[in-house]
Formats: sequence, C-alpha cells, structure tokens
Amino acid sequence: MSEPMAVRLEGGLGVVDAARQREQLIALLDSHPGDLSLDLTQVDEADTSGVQLLLATDRSLRERGHRLHLVQLSSAVEQALRTYGLDASLSPPSTAPAGEPA
Repeated sequence: MSEPMAVRLEGGLGVVDAARQREQLIALLDSHPGDLSLDLTQVDEADTSGVQLLLATDRSLRERGHRLHLVQLSSAVEQALRTYGLDASLSPPSTAPAGEPA
C-alpha cells in the first residue's frame, strides 16, 4: 500500500475560505487517488464550514475505499472538532509513548 498524499492546508477553514479550500481538496482527490494526509497546523480559523469540509472529505475518501488522516491540528481546528464532539473521530492518533496515557 502506498503512502498517503501529504498536504498542508493554510489560512482559514471558516465560512469565508471554505469554498476555496473545498475546490483545492476536490482537485487533489480527483488527481491523486488514495489516502490523504492533512497537516492543519497552519490553519488559523475553523468553524462549522471547516468541520463540514473535513467530514465531506472524509466521507468522499471512504466512498472511494480510502482514508483521511489528520496528522497535526492547529488549536483552532482542535477547538472546532471538540465543539462538535468530533475530536475523537477525526483527531490524529495520540503520539504518547507506549505505556503512557494519551
């Protein structure tokens, strides 16, 4: 199995920027079939639109037999996911060493 395509989103994942980010992600999904790994450390705003975009991307990938991997999150993305109770399902896995609590 090949490595996921790694992408870093920058700027906002809010209502103002969601359409632009959506177009970028659609183009990526169409041109690079496979898993997608998103680095969201440079996202400075995230709201309902951004969460919906992440969920839609995840759903689209799953329908194609692939997965969305969120590898790193900014505090804005963490807060948005927590607000909607999605932090456990979309957040990256814990990086705590084995034997230590996450």
